Amino acid sequence: MARPTGKRAKITVLDVVIVIGGIVGIMWFNRISIARLQKSLPNANSQIVGEWKSTRGPEHLVFRADQTVSMTVPADPAEANAPAAPESGLEAPAAPETPAPVTGKYQATQGGKVVVHLMNGKNYTTTLGQATPKSPGNPNRFDLIDSATEGVTTFERVPAPPAPAPPADTGTTPQEPSQ
Repeated sequence: MARPTGKRAKITVLDVVIVIGGIVGIMWFNRISIARLQKSLPNANSQIVGEWKSTRGPEHLVFRADQTVSMTVPADPAEANAPAAPESGLEAPAAPETPAPVTGKYQATQGGKVVVHLMNGKNYTTTLGQATPKSPGNPNRFDLIDSATEGVTTFERVPAPPAPAPPADTGTTPQEPSQ
């Protein structure tokens, strides 16, 4: 259908305001929906920060809010408790030394998945709040999976020490030091 020449539709100011208002309204609605979605998903970073200990062994993890992690794994007990060879003239150590912790970084996603990258090249994954046979949705327990061996180690949160109580007021005023 051909338009008659010379009869062009004029765009009014009201038409422009309606179109711009509609675009801004759609952008506002999308932003509100995204904000509501972010609040409904668990924040894995706030859930994992703290100190964790293995339930079956001496492994120890510390997650920090700055996305760093340190893992302490004691040396092999067979090597640590092995007596020194008699011909070496050295004495066996009295107590095994605690090795330095291995540091690294972790990434937490909105879905509760956490990926740990240690400086020694090992990588681990876990999902917080995931129901497993050992921990049915327990927020204080997670299964750490070694990416190389698929081995699973269960960790539990170390309870925070109680806050120190304020000193009791004995009702006496402190004496001033004499000089």
